[in-house]
Amino acid sequence: MTEEVKVKTLKKALDVLGCFSASVTELGISEISEKLGLYKSNVHNLVSTFEQFGYMEKNPDNGKYRLGMKVLELAYIINSNLGLHNLIYPPMRALSTEINEVVYFALPKEPLIIYLEGVYPSSSYSSRSMVGETAEMYCTSLGKAILANLPPDRAVKAIAGQSMAVYTPNTITEKDILLDELELTRKRGYSIDNMEHEFGIKCVGVPVFKRDGSLLGAMSISGPSLRLDDQTVKEYAEKLRTSSQKISLRI
Repeated sequence: MTEEVKVKTLKKALDVLGCFSASVTELGISEISEKLGLYKSNVHNLVSTFEQFGYMEKNPDNGKYRLGMKVLELAYIINSNLGLHNLIYPPMRALSTEINEVVYFALPKEPLIIYLEGVYPSSSYSSRSMVGETAEMYCTSLGKAILANLPPDRAVKAIAGQSMAVYTPNTITEKDILLDELELTRKRGYSIDNMEHEFGIKCVGVPVFKRDGSLLGAMSISGPSLRLDDQTVKEYAEKLRTSSQKISLRI
């Protein structure tokens, strides 16, 4: 005998989340209503609450809803215990130990990135973990490494969604200049955040691909700008490429 559901409203909310899958990434209110046999008003209230707290977000292009950043943050916790963490963390830790700088790994969530992993040496300039937090793509080396290697249609959408807010005097605020920067990133194979997101902090990033060649995310080295001169940036970019290849072979 099936146990009686004690909180029926919660069950309905979970059923709404359960409508989404790898093949069904966006749904409208009417579609969810039809799938679950619920009134549209009920679905709208549930979806609006999820949206308010970041578990769902609305696609402005078609008015449909998709799972939001908060779900991805929860997925990070699962990944830490079940898989991706164990694949990407060892090469990151080895690299951070070698160079004694902060190493990050991020996933794309256009127009943002979400920090999935971070390794902080004892001498790190940063005392705050970025894991689980988000940042915009256009002003971070992780974001630019991802943008430069996204399929063209996804890249165009992601760039269109960039707010181009000013964080420092070095922040790129014009999309034409950003496009030139991404072209340069593609040609040289690595991206640079030249104190664009946080003054005094410089970062170099590279894309990380799966074994099948599809883009997984990006990895970066971050440190005080005085320690990351042009030659050091090139050396770190090469070390990042080596580490990213190790991750690619694992995934």
